[in-house]
Amino acid sequence: SNIKLPYLIVSQNDFYVSSILLSKPNFITDKKVDGELVFLNDKKNKNIKNKIIVIENADPGFDWVFSQKIKGLITKYGGVNSHMSIRCEELQVPAIIGFGEDNYRQILKEKKIFYDCKNQKIGIKSI
Repeated sequence: SNIKLPYLIVSQNDFYVSSILLSKPNFITDKKVDGELVFLNDKKNKNIKNKIIVIENADPGFDWVFSQKIKGLITKYGGVNSHMSIRCEELQVPAIIGFGEDNYRQILKEKKIFYDCKNQKIGIKSI
């Protein structure tokens, strides 16, 4: 009673709570790849040649990574029709697009990974 609600929310019946569903990653190409992970949280140029790049968002601002001869790409968010999905398909870069929050959080502590896009298999590689 002490909160003034906007016109669209006038009672508790106007709220809907949904759970976060586990996402199904989109595997791009039919290739297999294994290698060292490099996490990019900004657009600064790092040594990423022959590495698997991990980013949160699949936006065009990261197109520069394709000029660095990367092994693969993993994104937290994005779909099969996202910009990075299309670029990976065009350039035949094995990718996992839209890996999801839980999966992404799990690989943050990893150094190496392998994945098989054709069979949609992922594994952690021992160093």
